[in-house]
Amino acid sequence: MIATIQPIPMIFASLSAFWRGLIQLPRDGAFRFSVKFGLAGILAVYVTLLNKSNQPTWALFTVFVLMVGQYIGAVEEKSILRMVGTVIGGLVAYILTASLEQDPLIYLSLLGLFVAFATAMFGQSRYPYAFLLCAMTAVVVSSHGLSNPEMSWVFMIWRMQDVFIGIAAVMLVQSLLWPRYAGTEFLNGLRSIFLDLRDLMRASRSGNPTNDQAFDSRLNQLRQLLRFGGRESRYFRAKLDTYVELLTCVQRLHGAMRPLAEIRLRDSFYQESVSGEVAELRDAIECELSAFGSANISNSSLRDGLRRISNAMESLKKTILNLRQDPRSREGNLGGILEMNLEFLSLEEIHLELACCLDLLEGLPLRSKKSLRSDLRNLFPDIPNSFWITSGIRSALSMVTAMVFMNWLQPPGGLTMVLCAWLFCCLLPNSPEGRGDHRAWHVVVAAVPCMLLLSLALLFVTPLLSSYAVMNILIFTWLFVYGQIAYRTPGVTTVMNIAMMALIGIFGLNAQESVSFQSIADVFFGISTGTLIAAFFQRTLWPLLPQREMRDRFVEMLDIQRGALTRGALTPASMARLSLLPGEIKIRLANLARPVYTAGEVQNLCDLLDHLDRFSANRIWESNLGQIPGDGALTAKIRDHFSKVLEKISSSFSTGQSFSLDCEPLRATMGEFGEWIAAARLKMIAENEAPLLSSNFLGQAARYQHASAHVIAAAETATMLETSIYSGDNSL
Repeated sequence: MIATIQPIPMIFASLSAFWRGLIQLPRDGAFRFSVKFGLAGILAVYVTLLNKSNQPTWALFTVFVLMVGQYIGAVEEKSILRMVGTVIGGLVAYILTASLEQDPLIYLSLLGLFVAFATAMFGQSRYPYAFLLCAMTAVVVSSHGLSNPEMSWVFMIWRMQDVFIGIAAVMLVQSLLWPRYAGTEFLNGLRSIFLDLRDLMRASRSGNPTNDQAFDSRLNQLRQLLRFGGRESRYFRAKLDTYVELLTCVQRLHGAMRPLAEIRLRDSFYQESVSGEVAELRDAIECELSAFGSANISNSSLRDGLRRISNAMESLKKTILNLRQDPRSREGNLGGILEMNLEFLSLEEIHLELACCLDLLEGLPLRSKKSLRSDLRNLFPDIPNSFWITSGIRSALSMVTAMVFMNWLQPPGGLTMVLCAWLFCCLLPNSPEGRGDHRAWHVVVAAVPCMLLLSLALLFVTPLLSSYAVMNILIFTWLFVYGQIAYRTPGVTTVMNIAMMALIGIFGLNAQESVSFQSIADVFFGISTGTLIAAFFQRTLWPLLPQREMRDRFVEMLDIQRGALTRGALTPASMARLSLLPGEIKIRLANLARPVYTAGEVQNLCDLLDHLDRFSANRIWESNLGQIPGDGALTAKIRDHFSKVLEKISSSFSTGQSFSLDCEPLRATMGEFGEWIAAARLKMIAENEAPLLSSNFLGQAARYQHASAHVIAAAETATMLETSIYSGDNSL
């Protein structure tokens, strides 16, 4: 009897949980975004069909690419750039097609050069989306006008009109339905990142490893939100410079906290004498970070919290001063003493950075002050790097090849084939999966059967596709699912690109006309052959491979570190890049092909990355020990050893030669350094040197020792790498 009654409360509990989830669903960000995605697509479809558009798919394509932006500022920026790119690309394609189509060699050469230039410019930092749309519109207008060049202006007009419709649909839905503002989300994200820092402080007490990749990802997201927020309001734009400095302070806070998690050895005398003051200081810092992360906190309350940190810091300093009188301060384990002073130094740096953050917040412009100025230096685009130049060339060649096939063989779906050949060759290598061109043939093998199954399904449901209701339900459902994926995905993946082209192909069947077998065949052959042509050029011309991308990022990371050792500082751009590189390398490590890259080899690469990243955390380039009496030239000698090891590892990756370097000179120098530190410490005590200066000196010395341990470990790991395989193309 009990067994039959017991499940009933469980059923009610499940139904109650389901009901609560259903009620909360409209508050879910992914659900809201997916609904907006679907509604924007349906609105664009409705208007284009009502307008009897010649190519209604272009409006739906616009919805796809604009909605991924998610924020009002991002959508506004992409909309402006999309229209500029569409107009310029359409005009160029019309002029070339109408005047030179009869001379194929000149026509295809000029069109290819224009598409290659615009695609290459997509890789630079200013107006990339406008250049991408220049190339895309040129491909679309020229391919449609190839059979009737005198009328290519019609396709240009239709293209511009449908892009306008797609933009209007997206802006209307994004503005009226659950709008997301980058400026607001930046402030929320800024508060969240202070709470993350608080959690890192708490984790460091127990020596737990910190999730630096998650922090760097959030920091990079905040940088993106700054750009979009500047598009939304002049008030937010007036504060951009301050916000940029604030993010720099946040990054430096994180850098000061990272060594705290590595402290293992503490001198018992100092631990017993100052543990209470250190705990009080840590508590005050954690409370202040919580206050920075609060939505309802005044600057005066933050200032009070900062005073509490100052008082705790003064109490710690006073205790350190009093310890000088204790004879035991001359004894103890030097390693433990260095670690304790490293903790003091890091806490002092955190205190200073928090004060800087508060000064920046208090110095923000008033709401009445709005920025109207524009920086002329930011108006001109940059020059793309060599990768994007080669990417532009091969994408243009892929497009020209598809156009020749379309004009010569006239295969089914020729127009779709041309667009897919260019689009996939341009975008798929840069998808966030980090696979590059390595699995280009895998995409073909997977896409062709999937498109075949989709085409067979379309044959069976052909009568239903002539119904507007069925077509709208299909489009909305597809867009809803796409929105669920896009909401959680940073960027557009390979699967998302193919799914986008498939839906556009289905909608291209057009419920205004009867759907024929030929139309369905066009969808299948257009996407399949376009993918095949793109894969051919991806794998034969300058292939982008995970092993080479990983190698190049290791070299970039090592070069930044060596440059910082030489200059004694990092530029803000280099600092940001150094924080992002570990995450980019880890993505590509996961895509190294087996069995060439064994599990042991991949683990060695992971270990090397970890040691180099931890070396960066010690910020040796900012440590200055030359002010202390004694052999200060030792620090320059140590930096030189560091630089040689890093240069040798970088050279090993670049040339493919095995790493070989004797680290004994570095170990000997570090032994000499330890003796110098011990002697300098006793001398400072004997001469009654300022204890706080001594503490700072010993803390920075501990950073040298930590950095040395990681450099030596990186060198030992590098000797186990097979660097010769990172330049090859070992597997299709």
